[in-house]
Amino acid sequence: MSGKYIVIEGPEGVGKTTQLLELARRLQAAGFPVRTLREPDSQSDLTARAIRQLTQDPRYPMNTRTEVLLYNAARAQSLQVIKQSIDQGVICLVDRNYLTTLAIQYYGRGDVPDYATINTIIKFAVGDMEPDLCIVLDAPAAILKERVAGRYAGERFDDLDEKFLERVRAGYLWEAHNRNLPVIFATKPAQEVTEEVWKLVSQTLAAREPTSGQSLPPVAPTHEPPVKLSATPAVVSSPNQLQTLAQQSVAQSATHQKLAEKGEDGRFTITTAGKAYLKTAVTNVEGNVYAFTDKLTPVTIAAAMARLSRRSDDMRITILDEFAGQAGKDEKLLQRVISAYGDDSVQQLAGIHMVVEGASNLLTKKLEWGRLGSYLEQSTRYIYFDQKDDSGKYRYFVPKQLNDDVKAKYINAMDQIFDRYSTMVRELTSYVRNKSATPEVERDVAWQGATRAQACDAIRPVLPVATKSTVGIFASGQALESLIMHLLGDELLEASVTGKSILAEARKVAPAFFERADKPERGGATIAYRAETTAQVAQLANKHLPTNHAVDSIEDVTLTDFWPRNELSLVPDMLYEHSNLSLTAIQAAVGTWTYEQKLEVFDAYMGDRLNRRHRPGRAIEKAHYSWDLVCDYAIFRDLQRHRMVDDLAWQQLTPRYGYEIPKLVEDAGLADTFEECFQISLKLHSLLQQSGYGLEAQYATLLGHRMRWKITYNAREAFHLHEIRTSPQGHPGYRKLIMQMHQKLAEAHPMMAEAMKFVNTGEDEELTRLAAERYTQFKLQQLG
Repeated sequence: MSGKYIVIEGPEGVGKTTQLLELARRLQAAGFPVRTLREPDSQSDLTARAIRQLTQDPRYPMNTRTEVLLYNAARAQSLQVIKQSIDQGVICLVDRNYLTTLAIQYYGRGDVPDYATINTIIKFAVGDMEPDLCIVLDAPAAILKERVAGRYAGERFDDLDEKFLERVRAGYLWEAHNRNLPVIFATKPAQEVTEEVWKLVSQTLAAREPTSGQSLPPVAPTHEPPVKLSATPAVVSSPNQLQTLAQQSVAQSATHQKLAEKGEDGRFTITTAGKAYLKTAVTNVEGNVYAFTDKLTPVTIAAAMARLSRRSDDMRITILDEFAGQAGKDEKLLQRVISAYGDDSVQQLAGIHMVVEGASNLLTKKLEWGRLGSYLEQSTRYIYFDQKDDSGKYRYFVPKQLNDDVKAKYINAMDQIFDRYSTMVRELTSYVRNKSATPEVERDVAWQGATRAQACDAIRPVLPVATKSTVGIFASGQALESLIMHLLGDELLEASVTGKSILAEARKVAPAFFERADKPERGGATIAYRAETTAQVAQLANKHLPTNHAVDSIEDVTLTDFWPRNELSLVPDMLYEHSNLSLTAIQAAVGTWTYEQKLEVFDAYMGDRLNRRHRPGRAIEKAHYSWDLVCDYAIFRDLQRHRMVDDLAWQQLTPRYGYEIPKLVEDAGLADTFEECFQISLKLHSLLQQSGYGLEAQYATLLGHRMRWKITYNAREAFHLHEIRTSPQGHPGYRKLIMQMHQKLAEAHPMMAEAMKFVNTGEDEELTRLAAERYTQFKLQQLG
């Protein structure tokens, strides 16, 4: 009867030797012949011993390729010793095997990036000597480093740092994942680890020798130091010993069907079971284009996609070979692998939906700052914001850092403003409906929505910036991590607290993507850098720039810069993709053309646009326009959401730029109440400033207070922004601002402005809003 080949693997310092010798003690106590070895063996084979000493001696420097070849030469020798012992019925317990070579030489050092070559060398050395059981022990790198401190002084491994150990550790875990090897986390008490090892060994022996026999009593654990066992092979005294031990094992796990099989030529074939699995995991099993279903988690899909750069197979093969059956079962292992090997780009492959409730309108703009996310928030244009919460309070944010006296005055002022808002928005809704020219028979649901929106539009300027809202966010792991770090580095307490909350919730759904978000060497350093830089620049601005308290004759729209000075300078870029000349050569040729020739190309590139979604090509993205703007905060909120912009920044909110009273509010006789809100706001803002809450004073400003901000965008974005933001259903405030901007652009680039043919120059506000509402109702009816 043959013996067994059992391996315990893992990084240096994880506890392999301790567990190996305890396992040997238990098996020997049960009457089994056991032999312990270290692979490559240096106990009994002179050749293997000599090779191992050579690789460990610092007097013989060698590159990774040499190490790989020498280790596998020693491995081939030592496996012969193991094979001889197994043939004699001995259970060989081996410290390490070829996983160590992969973990250190390939994953740890990375000097030989060709995984396939290293694997081929290992297979040649190993032949058919695969272990019956290989257990991988795992522990964090910091613990490993602490355990091995002082070991191997003067050898080649004494200079390994923690980052190297983490890469090695992740290599073991990745290989264990791919090869379906059991992983035991060795940070548990040693006795618990021992019991898990014993359970796995029992399962293996039971599976290999499934017969009945008398049970042996369980082996009691010992706390005595392990005794080194003899390397001399022993002979099995009883053919029933393995059958007896089988009675002590736990039930064997069900055998998994193979989903993909590898042929002698190295190519994979999808089995019938694999095709059945794929039908539930992807939308197209055979074609070149497919999407994923919800069978696989976003994290698993991202991990599978990460393998594209290192594996040439059809990705569906990769899923079957490496990931099928793992989703949801080994999440922690999968997370660590992605974090260690997926690098930042893998974070882009999985999207996360996140919701922030109760965010002030100061925080919402910080949440929506990132370019690469998608955002949606409650609209002040369509919703009455006078609803109270379960405790009977209006929905506004109260900074926790305010002292009791200031907080009481803050709450009183906010309540007064919201009381006035509630009265005005409902009175104005009635006023708009009473003045509406729409016949009674046509006053349907769409009409009600349109008139309510008209009233909300006119009254929303009195809503405080402290007004709470809900923000929905969809972002990749990378974009969300960037948002988190941006918030954590913000000086506003509400922002930093929310950043911590987003990080905590994100780690619940995709922990692998956020392991380093707040670590000192990763996220911590980035957060500190941003915060320190912001503080230093602010200090220099206060030191060297004068303060301007004069607000007379402020230009709402200033085109501070634009490029190119001549828009026909873009013609060479328009021609580039249709030529085989360099851009310099094209520019030289076009420079000799007549004005008419250049205009012909420019007009052709603009094309015959049939609607605003027909935008010219990307050549016009070279043209840029930089703006310095003054408008109310509500308008800024609407326009700030545009993603394809550069140099977006705004100054601290303040009442100093004043406000405007909408004509509709004056016509309805509500101007006095409207102005009272701004007077209350000004007093509260001054109180907060005087009390040392300069940053928090922004909460006291109203959406109607004007503020200063700047933005740069290219000509192609101008087509989108100018045309969509002047559409009939747009807010009158930002429609007016964008029209002013468009006029300035037309002065600089008249031909570009003329091509923006869907910029809307004016519509009847009531009719256009009603048309938009009716179209919405029509679409809802079509959906049933």
